[in-house]
Amino acid sequence: MTSDDVVLYDVQDGVAYIRLNRPEKLNAINGTMADTLRETWRRFEADPKVRVGVLSGSGTSFCAGRDISPGAVDPAIPFQTHHALPENGVQVFKPIVSAVHGYVLGAGYNLGVRSADITIAADTCLFGYPEGKAGIPVMPIEYTPHLPFKVSLEFALLGWKGGRLIDSSRAFQLGLANTVVQESEMLHEALTWAELLLEVPPLYIRSVKRGHYRAATTQAQLSRREHVDYVWPQEISDDVKEARAAFAERRAPKFNGK
Repeated sequence: MTSDDVVLYDVQDGVAYIRLNRPEKLNAINGTMADTLRETWRRFEADPKVRVGVLSGSGTSFCAGRDISPGAVDPAIPFQTHHALPENGVQVFKPIVSAVHGYVLGAGYNLGVRSADITIAADTCLFGYPEGKAGIPVMPIEYTPHLPFKVSLEFALLGWKGGRLIDSSRAFQLGLANTVVQESEMLHEALTWAELLLEVPPLYIRSVKRGHYRAATTQAQLSRREHVDYVWPQEISDDVKEARAAFAERRAPKFNGK
């Protein structure tokens, strides 16, 4: 399966339809999908024909989270799964409406709820955070935005099958979804919201997204971004390799700034 297959992108009347397309894996995010989504968000933001995005998933679920099968994610790439998430308010300012159904777990929750400006939930949704049960290490989670403090702790610690998955009605009560509809109406409802957003001036939306996401950014998220943007490039740079070689060989290093 190529990168063109795992994420589908289509534009109609100012709306970009972005669809996760690994239905046989419940759209679990592997390295290829994560990297493809990163490029898709860049394409979405730069596309002059697009004003709004509608994000959805093929098959029976929106996204079951990170693909934990051997080799699915490159361990040499830090936070590769996070490449799937748009940098809202930093690099992505166009509005995103998600249409989620079935499992919306872990990285899928981060993509379909936290990374979407508007979330349309089908009545079949189950939201959860199975990282702990699945043995996936995560950065310190200070707080899960969009949830009350106590529910945020419950969600992070016990949001897995057998624990306390949140259904659509509970998600709506907590403010995780803007509305809940039957699954058959999900995409139509998402388009209705997209059409409302098309009536709002783009620069106004840009301003709102910038302020909203800046206010919601946690210190853990800032630390991750600092690591990816500044520390990791050093770790894999030619200069670091040269510095280590020169130190081991007891000679003066020759740096090239790369």
